Amino acid sequence: MNERDYSLKSLTPDSTLLYFLRTLFGSAAEYAVYIPDSGDVIVLTKGQLVFLVERGCADAMVKTLPQLASRNIIRPINPEEIEYPDEARALYVETTGAFINTLETAIYPDEPQYPQWWDAPVPFAITSRGVLRLNDTAINMFGSGLEKLNASELPERDEFIVRLEGLNGARFIAFRKLKPGIFTVDDCTEDLNDAQDITWWAAVGQSWVKEIEAMGGKWQRLSEPPKGRTKGFRACEWQGQLQGYLDIQMPKRKKSATKKVQPPEPALEPAPPEQKDEPIQPEPLTMRRPDDVIGSIGPQAMALLAAGQSREHEGYYDTI
Repeated sequence: MNERDYSLKSLTPDSTLLYFLRTLFGSAAEYAVYIPDSGDVIVLTKGQLVFLVERGCADAMVKTLPQLASRNIIRPINPEEIEYPDEARALYVETTGAFINTLETAIYPDEPQYPQWWDAPVPFAITSRGVLRLNDTAINMFGSGLEKLNASELPERDEFIVRLEGLNGARFIAFRKLKPGIFTVDDCTEDLNDAQDITWWAAVGQSWVKEIEAMGGKWQRLSEPPKGRTKGFRACEWQGQLQGYLDIQMPKRKKSATKKVQPPEPALEPAPPEQKDEPIQPEPLTMRRPDDVIGSIGPQAMALLAAGQSREHEGYYDTI
């Protein structure tokens, strides 16, 4: 199988079908092939590509060919049905760029064509058909776990950061694009942790000055401590390096007159309930029997009775 020559740098998946067709006619290739990051390979003849351009798809991008095929606007051919695919020439477009090779590559498109400097002592990564592959240097630095990432889900940016979970905690790997589909990878865990630490303390400082402003105070950043003052400002340092001074001026509080505290008045005891005079009830009269009368006579009166004397009828009774 011939090596891929990515000299056609201007042809990418974002190119228009019209530009794809022009490049095809300007080359010695007979077929137009698009290898997406995931899904089936799209193989078209020159006539099919001309048909798409004439049907109003001239400004459609190359990467939309799978959608056009799913809508039956065009029917790709099966490269295995072509006689002598190892001799037929095709113009290929994939994420890593464009190249001309035999049609046999369309039958076995999974293995990417690595650049000549792939084995350099620099960590490299390449994406092809939804798979992320690392060179030996990158595997020694980060392990093979990074290759489990789905390449089709990586951000379409020149630089991005991926979080990688490991036995010793999370690591953050920075990807920087060298060319389409090829990146350098670097461990930025320490730098990212420092950035998060700086962000935290910056948030603390903003919260503090907002509280100062809410209390009517003023602040300003100074490169030198205020002259003639020994307090009311703060020296701001970060990791032992002086960053400047924060001058804080709070409004003076007005002294309020001390109010005398009056002792509480003693609580009055409740008056006892008023008692009404009850009418005096006469004692009931008791009728005494003769025996009771005798029992109530004293000893002197009894002695007189015993002598048979009576003051009213003296001499009436005989002495016994």
